[in-house]
Parts: sequence; structure tokens; C-alpha cells
Amino acid sequence: MRGKKRKFLIGAIILFSLLIVYLISYKYLIVPYQIKELNDNMVIDGIPYKIGDKMDNLDLQILQKEDWEKDTMYEHFILYYSDNVGVIIFRGFPDYSNEYKFTVFRTKKHNINLFNIGIGSNASEAQMILKKKGYTEEDNSTYVKGKISISFQYDLERRIEEIEVELKSSDWFHKGYYK
Repeated sequence: MRGKKRKFLIGAIILFSLLIVYLISYKYLIVPYQIKELNDNMVIDGIPYKIGDKMDNLDLQILQKEDWEKDTMYEHFILYYSDNVGVIIFRGFPDYSNEYKFTVFRTKKHNINLFNIGIGSNASEAQMILKKKGYTEEDNSTYVKGKISISFQYDLERRIEEIEVELKSSDWFHKGYYK
């Protein structure tokens, strides 16, 4: 009888320990199904890129044809800006040190549909949609799920004026930036 109790107690401690490790580390991991869910529910007019795509695999001619301005002032990321569309940022992910990935899209134009949320949508409705999709509220206009952050700015009538989608790095100490 004593042996069974001891085995049960050790098994319970191991399971509890694994659960604690999972719960602590979960928010710091980039979970592929979350990126897939985001990309399946995000349409950017005129830009066929998906969040997390490697820059080397993308046809950047699309940006050059549409008069996007390239800014490489910073070593950690490459920014493309267009008055007609918005901002696209490719970051050199520390997780993959030398690869640039599509990590940020920001716009004030009617060219994005994200979980049926777009520019001009009601902010309260957008908040409810994101909460239903499993995003947690970081502040009044930023919602996070894993390393995906969706932010929006809205006017006094609570109509969304700007949307930003960002895939954050899971490298806590940004050591990869210096490799």
C-alpha cells in the first residue's frame, strides 16, 4: 500500500511540475497553429505575404512596383512604407538570427480584413471578436495570443482608425541581434 501511494505522489508531482512549466513557457513560445489561424483570417489587399514568411522566399517586386519606400536605417529590421497602404516590417528574428521575416503590418487604409475587423469597424465589436478568438486584453486596444499582438487605434466614436498586427520574437534577451 505504501508503494502505491509513493508512486502516485511522485507521478502527481511530475505532472504538476510539467503543467507549471507549460503554463509559464506557453506565452513565450511562437506557436505555429496561432500563426496559421492569424494568416487564415487576415487578408491584406495587394499584398500576398503572410505573417512569419521568410523575406528570401517572397516576391519583393510587388513592393517595388507599387512605389514602396525601403528604409534600412536599422540593422535589426527592414521597413517598407507606402502612403497608399501602410507599413511592412521584416525583422531579423533573433530566433533564426540571419533570417528576415514578415513580422509587422500597420495600416490606416481600408485594405485589411482581420477576423472580419477592418478600418472603420466598431472597436467594441473588434474587442469581443478578439476575445472570442482567444486573445487576451493587454490594454484597451492591444490583444495578445502567444507572441501575436493585434493593436488598433480608434476615434471618439470608437471607429477603428489604425490596425497593427505583430509577431514578436521569443528571444527574451535579444542575443540573436548580436550574432
